[in-house]
Amino acid sequence: MKIRIDISYIGVNIWYTIFKGVFMKRITVLLLVMVLAFSVVFAQGQGETGKKEQVKMNIQHNLPKTETWQVGFEFIQSEMMKRFPDQISSTIYPNGQLANNNWATIFEQTQENVVQMACESQVTLASLVPELFSLSTPFMFENMEHVLRFMDQKPAFVDQWFAKLETKNLKVITYWPRAPRQLLNSVRPIVVPSDIEGMRFRVPAMDLFVTTFQAMKANPVPLPSGEIYTAMQLGTVSGEDNALSTVYSTRTYEQGKYMNVWNYMGDGVLVVVNKDWYDGLSDEFRTALLEVAADSTAVVLNSTIEREKIARDAMSKAGITFTDFTPEMKKPWRALMDPAYAAIKKTIGEKSWNELVALADATR
Repeated sequence: MKIRIDISYIGVNIWYTIFKGVFMKRITVLLLVMVLAFSVVFAQGQGETGKKEQVKMNIQHNLPKTETWQVGFEFIQSEMMKRFPDQISSTIYPNGQLANNNWATIFEQTQENVVQMACESQVTLASLVPELFSLSTPFMFENMEHVLRFMDQKPAFVDQWFAKLETKNLKVITYWPRAPRQLLNSVRPIVVPSDIEGMRFRVPAMDLFVTTFQAMKANPVPLPSGEIYTAMQLGTVSGEDNALSTVYSTRTYEQGKYMNVWNYMGDGVLVVVNKDWYDGLSDEFRTALLEVAADSTAVVLNSTIEREKIARDAMSKAGITFTDFTPEMKKPWRALMDPAYAAIKKTIGEKSWNELVALADATR
């Protein structure tokens, strides 16, 4: 559902915010959004006068400027400006600057063309299209490269899910890899399923994660990511699942001892644009954008691999013990996943489920 900006409502709320003494940051964000919302220039093709196409291509994402999403978007921005010099006006807003770091607001702003481009994890976007959860089926993909081989086949059922985003005025222009989820804990090495029984792990507040850890006979504890460090410090949970680079950047490894590198859940990032904006571009610009976006995937992959290595090396020096899982070691864990698989099958349908499993095996 699109979100319409009500000018009078925003005006009243700005004054209310001022007089209530709320932080100036929120006022600044609202003003920035208003300026962008009313200065948006839709792409126009070359007219009879021969004037060059002028395109506003503002971008927003929810990670710090030092992270891979910034790297990917800087590549897209730079390459498009090389191809269309003096024709593109573009600013990248990291840390969800216009949206108070709220991913849902980022996508509302993209739908309304306040910004033209954004990205987010497939698991997060599953709140808009539930079928996207299946791309993070536990123990289905071996690593990031496996996920990309799978996506390179352009499965028709995935295209159908992406098309559902278009009904919400969001068009997927490329798919970026994201580091798979590992397992940190402070109690003992976890190798076989009996090692995890009864242990409490923080998980995101999503049914897929809760069902997966229950299937392992662990006790999932849904908590916001900002509470993980304290929860481990207080013993509320024994550990968490996250990518190595995330565990490192949030410093939760300081409260852990053991790390499973088992890639138990693949992840990916959908780069989307405002569909109305995209449809208004010239054929030349659209073609170039799709080419550059596709090329950005390799850039993001290399950046992600580098960051995962840096994180692992640093955590190893800090005393974390790593257990690297082979495909054979994963088999008894995958055998426990029937409840999670049943839930995914119910969401996407048996036909799509069978196609997903077959293609994942074929690209393994």
